[in-house]
Amino acid sequence: METSLNDSLTLNSSSLPTTLEKPATVVIPDTSISIYEIRSNRRRLFILIILAFSGLLLPFSDSVYLPSLANIEHDLHASTTLVDYTVSTYLICAGIFSLLWGSLSDQFGRKIILLLSFIIFLGFTIVCILARSIIVLLIFRSLQGAAISASLVVGQSAIVDMYQPDTLGFAMGLFLVPFLIGPILGPFIGGILSNTFGWRSTFISLAIMSVISALLILIFVPETHHYRVLQQLSRDVKKKCKHGNQTNTVIIREAHIILKPRFVSPWYPFLALSDMTIAPHVAVCNMNFTALFISLTLMSNRESQEPYTLSSLHIGFSYIPTGVLALLGSLTGGWISDWSAKHFSQAMEGRLILNLIGTLMCPIGLLLYGWTFHFGIHLALPLIGSTLFSFGESFMYSSTCAFVNIKKPAMAGSLLALINAISFVCAGIGIIVAIPLVTLVGFGPLLSLVAGLSFLLICISLIIVIYQLRSSKLSLVCPNELLKATSLGICTAQSEDIISVQWF
Repeated sequence: METSLNDSLTLNSSSLPTTLEKPATVVIPDTSISIYEIRSNRRRLFILIILAFSGLLLPFSDSVYLPSLANIEHDLHASTTLVDYTVSTYLICAGIFSLLWGSLSDQFGRKIILLLSFIIFLGFTIVCILARSIIVLLIFRSLQGAAISASLVVGQSAIVDMYQPDTLGFAMGLFLVPFLIGPILGPFIGGILSNTFGWRSTFISLAIMSVISALLILIFVPETHHYRVLQQLSRDVKKKCKHGNQTNTVIIREAHIILKPRFVSPWYPFLALSDMTIAPHVAVCNMNFTALFISLTLMSNRESQEPYTLSSLHIGFSYIPTGVLALLGSLTGGWISDWSAKHFSQAMEGRLILNLIGTLMCPIGLLLYGWTFHFGIHLALPLIGSTLFSFGESFMYSSTCAFVNIKKPAMAGSLLALINAISFVCAGIGIIVAIPLVTLVGFGPLLSLVAGLSFLLICISLIIVIYQLRSSKLSLVCPNELLKATSLGICTAQSEDIISVQWF
């Protein structure tokens, strides 16, 4: 049952729940709706787009000034290593603090945490604009990452709040489009800004984006946390009944399983890595994400050297093909994930099988990218390698985020924070390690090593998925059978847990 934005679903005082001393069989009336149905499809999509735009800031902020690294080095009289470390420390702090933001959003709500993080980010960005030494820039770049990491973690949690599992894959893929193309879009825009106005203009653009995002969230994005939504709706019901208004009765079907949130220790999600049906898939995402940021950072350095010697403007343009393929990979990966979930339904891991096969393009792309750069071959070939890799990385990432939410829905937000935390920390450490290694061994051997690790993890994940599909004895209830069971009006719950609410 879908409702439009202006629909008013309320109740009268006689329909308020009564308290029973023991569990009872509750008949769900025809006026019951799911917590996911209180917003129309159009409304959900509108909120998703705003959250996706806000989530763009995290990778965009990290990569927007990659084309101007050489200019920063010259202007602040810094070494290449220290300038490159402003990228890695940003990623590490973003990863560490994403665990904290996830727990805080569960406790205090999605909207307030998002707004708070954008305000803090704006303050740190202003300091970066005015920075006159590499140390100041390094410190406040790290704090920028710590603050803006909430945009991804909390945004993903809000998407999980709004979309049912059978459509979560595509919704997550759509949300992650800006996040996955941000590392590509950033250098393109940053190259233009830096070439025209100087490297500080890239930070001015970040300040403007943060203000726009905060205003959009403040005005258009409601609180989505299920418990807080029910709280708000219940208050509106009582207010309506107090004024004696006659209303329709609507019952939220999931009310009996929506619990009051409690603060979860940021390190608690790491326990999920002991589950071998989850850990290998998370490892694949983390490995490919790390390889993405290593390749993006080194690409800027390599293209400014012989035989390419590109300007910051042309370096920015070279990232465009990679961004286009990342966009296609995210959208098709989410859709393929939902399709696979229906056709390989004997195990939850069936959702991942086609995405794992598709992500084999990552090691292939890395090998092509690495060795063509190693020998200074025409720029077209390393760009083809980077686009193949980018497609494979985004093709797998969105499906994994959807999978962990469906696999462990009770700790979905925490697991998303965990994936992001490990990804960003590993990417930051990877850049720190890759910078001296590429000088010692060169592009080809270094990226061959990364490609080999990626291929090994993909194979392990594929073996686990195939094993689960072959050995699982689960039989999932088809939607028609579930609907038929629901129509019988049988639902075991305590009637005090069934909450009648009004949508506002």
